[in-house]
Amino acid sequence: MSGLDSGDKMLAEKLLAVQRVLASLGVDSDARIRLNLRFMAICASLKMPGADTVRILRRLDRLMTDAELAAGDGSDQV
Repeated sequence: MSGLDSGDKMLAEKLLAVQRVLASLGVDSDARIRLNLRFMAICASLKMPGADTVRILRRLDRLMTDAELAAGDGSDQV
């Protein structure tokens, strides 16, 4: 990661953190699938020309919050 600027490094760290949270979630399979689909959509949006890093970081923050909420209450409402 030596050639990355601070925004790219922050994005890479956030992607890794979200991936780790999703991998360790103890929620039902429907909630896990929905959360992982959202993560894949965010990752796919990174490849689009003109991808807005700030918007992607906000989406990752919302996904992380939703994952933590799902894990905390055992709900599949994600």
